[in-house]
Amino acid sequence: MKEFLIFIFGTKVTVLNNNIRQILQGYATDIKRAIKTKEGLSLKDGTEMKTEKFTKAYYIKLGRGGEWETSSIRENKARIGWNNWTLEEINRGDWDALKIKYRHEYKTDGVATMDINALKKITQSASNDIWITFHKCQLWWCRLGKKGIFKDEISVYRLLSGEWHNHDIKGKPLLISQIPGNIAKVQGFRGTICEIAEVETLRRLINDKPSNAFKSISRNKAKLITEVAMGLEQLHWKDFETLVDLIFRNAGWRRVSLLGEVMKYVDMELVEPITEDKYQVQVKSRATVDEFEKYAQEFSHGIFRKLYFVVHSPDKTLAEFKNTKYEDIELILPKRLAKMIVEFGLTDWLLTKIK
Repeated sequence: MKEFLIFIFGTKVTVLNNNIRQILQGYATDIKRAIKTKEGLSLKDGTEMKTEKFTKAYYIKLGRGGEWETSSIRENKARIGWNNWTLEEINRGDWDALKIKYRHEYKTDGVATMDINALKKITQSASNDIWITFHKCQLWWCRLGKKGIFKDEISVYRLLSGEWHNHDIKGKPLLISQIPGNIAKVQGFRGTICEIAEVETLRRLINDKPSNAFKSISRNKAKLITEVAMGLEQLHWKDFETLVDLIFRNAGWRRVSLLGEVMKYVDMELVEPITEDKYQVQVKSRATVDEFEKYAQEFSHGIFRKLYFVVHSPDKTLAEFKNTKYEDIELILPKRLAKMIVEFGLTDWLLTKIK
C-alpha cells in the first residue's frame, strides 16, 4: 500500500490514503490562513465566519422564572407572553388601540406603556438586531427571522434567523461569570424586554474583540511574568522553598509536613481540603532530566495523587523536556511558576527577596 507524507506545522504525518492526505492538507491550509488573516476558520461549505455587525441589541426574559428558556433554545424561537391577546391584533400593530383595550390589566399607565413598547420592539425588530438571554449560567444570543408573531400550545413567539448561540464567533463559551458586569446585570431586569445600552461591549464580546484596556494590561502582564521568571534565578534555595510553599497555600492547599530537610525525595506533602487528595512537592533550584527521572522513580505512585517537581533554573534538556511517561508527575518550570506568582499576588514577596 502506498504511503503519503505530509507536513502539518512542521510535523511529519504518514497517511495511507490520498483522500485523507488532501483533507488534512486542506484543514492545515485553512488554519494557516486563519492565523495569518486573524479571521475565523472555514466552515463546511467553504465560507468563513464573519464579524457579527449590529447597532441595536435587546435582552429578552424567556418566560416567568425562565420557564420557556429550554423550549425557546431547542426550537429556535423567542417566546414571549401576551397569550390572551389575539395574533391578529398584535400583528396589526395598532399600539394605541391595544393600550386602550388592555389598560385594565395594568396598575398604571406607565406600566401599560412600558409593556406595550416591549411588545412593539420584538414585533418590529429586524434581523440586523441582536437579542440576548441567559440560561444555565451562560449568555445566549440570536437574530430574529422574518417578521410575524406566532402562537403554539406553549406561548406566543417569534421565529429566529438561525439559532441561539452560547459562544462567541470563535467558539468560546459565554459564561456569565466571565462576561462584563454591565452586560450580565441585565438578567436582573424585572420586565420582559429591554434595550441593551452597552452595545459596543456586547459587540466585542460576541466577536471576541478585546478592549484596548484588556490588550494593554495583557501585554504588561505577560512582560511582568517574563521579568518574574528571570527574578526567580536570584532566589536563595531556602527562599525558593518558602515561595513554593506560599504558592500552594495561597491556592488553598494545606501542608501536612515540615518544610524540607526531613524527607529524602520530597520537600513537602500537601492535602487538597475539598477532596482530601494527598500530593507531594519536590523543590529544586536547578535540575536536569536525569534528576527528574530519579525522583519520578522514587515517587510513591498510588499513595499520593501527584508529585509536583518545581524548578526555577532547569538546564536546557529539562527546559525542553516533555513528560509523557508519568501521568501523575507534573513538571513546573519558570514560566508557569512566574504566572502563578503573579496570579497569587506574590510579586511583592519576591521583590523583597531579590532586592
